[in-house]
Amino acid sequence: MTADLGVGPGVLKKGASDILECLVPVQKVDLKDPAEQGSSLGDDSASGALVTFCATWQLGAQFLADSAATLAGGLNKANNDYAETDEAIRDAVNAVKSDLS
Repeated sequence: MTADLGVGPGVLKKGASDILECLVPVQKVDLKDPAEQGSSLGDDSASGALVTFCATWQLGAQFLADSAATLAGGLNKANNDYAETDEAIRDAVNAVKSDLS
């Protein structure tokens, strides 16, 4: 763990994995059927309100899922960059040690 990043290798990847795991139920949000049942309420105002509610929540869930997936992708990229940089530094140090030996 470094003072600058505050996390060690793998922690970013685990965070991304945890985010994606949390998205599983969000990806299953489908309010099309409840919205279509709004007409059975017998009241145009109530039906319209249900359709609006379902559409708003459907869009909100999709926005949440998209935003979280983007964040998870960024965490995975940061983890990969961290690992690649760490490996490059290790290789450079080993090369210098070899040259000095």
